[in-house]
Amino acid sequence: MTVPPVHILAFGGGVDSTALLAIDLDRRAARAALRIPAWRLDDAFPPLDAVVFADPGAEFPATYRNVEHAARRAAAAGLRFDVVAKENETIVDWLLRNGNVPVMPGGPHVCSLKFKGEVMQAWARRTYGPAAPIQWSVGIEATEDYRVARFTPARGGRQHFHYPLIALGLDRAGCRRVLEELGWRIDVRKSSCVFCPFMKAHEIEALYHDHPEAWALARRIEANFRAASGRKHRAWLAAGRPRRGADGRGPAPPGMWSRDAWARGARLFAATYRGRRLSVEEWEALLQSERLT
Repeated sequence: MTVPPVHILAFGGGVDSTALLAIDLDRRAARAALRIPAWRLDDAFPPLDAVVFADPGAEFPATYRNVEHAARRAAAAGLRFDVVAKENETIVDWLLRNGNVPVMPGGPHVCSLKFKGEVMQAWARRTYGPAAPIQWSVGIEATEDYRVARFTPARGGRQHFHYPLIALGLDRAGCRRVLEELGWRIDVRKSSCVFCPFMKAHEIEALYHDHPEAWALARRIEANFRAASGRKHRAWLAAGRPRRGADGRGPAPPGMWSRDAWARGARLFAATYRGRRLSVEEWEALLQSERLT
């Protein structure tokens, strides 16, 4: 007998996943807003069994307010809504302990991988059992199908990913229209850590002017990375340039870096200004002297 999958929304607290939750909580109104029949909505976005938000510990205040609002609305509708986090460590703790930035040269996006994806999938295995088939609904817009490859699991796995916004043809503007028509009466901003390395220049500018505590944290994380980078590289040199693998391949052992990433130009923010990546201090000096937007 085929076991039906458990349908779970990977809730990020931003516009895309909030639109999906709003649709699920009022499918009749959603069908009217989208102008589609029930069968098409259910085919593109099967009714949810649960919603889960993985908290990395460094989201913007507006995102946490939206998560609380979403949890209340889900509870009122009888829909399970869980908030989970990596045990005993936030992303800030992890970055400061290791001297890293969220995206190291040649490495993965740590926030999404270690503090969201892995945490949610571990929750699903604990909650429904390792053998349970899970279908994750992920908020990727119709114009962002290039992101799908990041979420596609290896063949033979029991957890699969589904992209309802692509199936429904909803882009960012469409998601915002759905939220408005379905009465989501709370501000929903783009979800990210307050020091997200992928912020655009105008977002860095807004962070500096509007969120001084978050800006101070960004400075602290990058200063810690700068101090650790040279120190860890010197330790690698002093130890005779060791490699973890017996074949001479692979990364340097823990506590050592085969490259001085800071000296090679790695910075917290990936955005460039006049063709160059700036440190947090350089962004600050720039933004004290001029407005970018």
